Amino acid sequence: MKKGKLLAISLLYLIPAFAQVDFGRMQQEYISRKPALDKMYAYPAIPFDSLFVTNKDGINISFWWMPGGGNKGTTLLVHGFMMNKSQMLSRAMVYYDLGYNVLAMDLRARGQSGGNAATSGPEIRSDVIAVMDYYANNLKGYGPLALVGYSHGGRAIVFAAEEKPDLVKTIILECIPFSLTESFKRIYKVDPPPIPEGDIEKAFQSISKIPVLLMIGDKDSAIIPEEGLKIKKTFGNTTSQLIVFEGAVHDLSLEKYRPLYIGSIESFLLAGMK
Repeated sequence: MKKGKLLAISLLYLIPAFAQVDFGRMQQEYISRKPALDKMYAYPAIPFDSLFVTNKDGINISFWWMPGGGNKGTTLLVHGFMMNKSQMLSRAMVYYDLGYNVLAMDLRARGQSGGNAATSGPEIRSDVIAVMDYYANNLKGYGPLALVGYSHGGRAIVFAAEEKPDLVKTIILECIPFSLTESFKRIYKVDPPPIPEGDIEKAFQSISKIPVLLMIGDKDSAIIPEEGLKIKKTFGNTTSQLIVFEGAVHDLSLEKYRPLYIGSIESFLLAGMK
């Protein structure tokens, strides 16, 4: 049998099977707590304090405080969906080495934070706001606060900034998914059930005056260049930038992109944290 006909027959069997996937069960498994995501894969090699704060939902949120930049300013790093704060340490050191204090937190149901289910909807903002409020109430002498989000962590900080823009000086986003529905379609080639993802475009419009550095890869499935341009249209601050990394997928901190990655962050913060 020719390869083309064999492939066509195979697809006829695969498509109906995939169409009958239990999306409810898939979602439950996706958001549930996972032991592998609770493990700390590393600890800061610099002086740090391990702290907790309770969010408005009564969930304990864990974060590390790594001072070292005096009152120059502080960056709050938020990890992606299938990660915890220990997997953000290489990124955290970029900011620390640039002379900023660093906060790195665990979202709910991840790492050392409480909770039994994760989320990508706007309700995730309460985890980030709890740490933002702690900083404002206890550490504001260390300078202005920049929010830094990788992947789904970027969605969390955009929704948090929408609710409390006065606590945010600048925002840095790496590979933030713009539409979870469209991302799902691009990855799995099928329409998903309704995803409670919130209105991220409206959130961007509400924080348009805050300087935003948006960094994306032009080969990423989570956010494509056309979606990056949609976000760019919401920018209302002359310091805001969209930078597209040629050939990059969903991780811009890789060694081959390092010069552009660090250089973009450094110049943006020099202008935005004044």
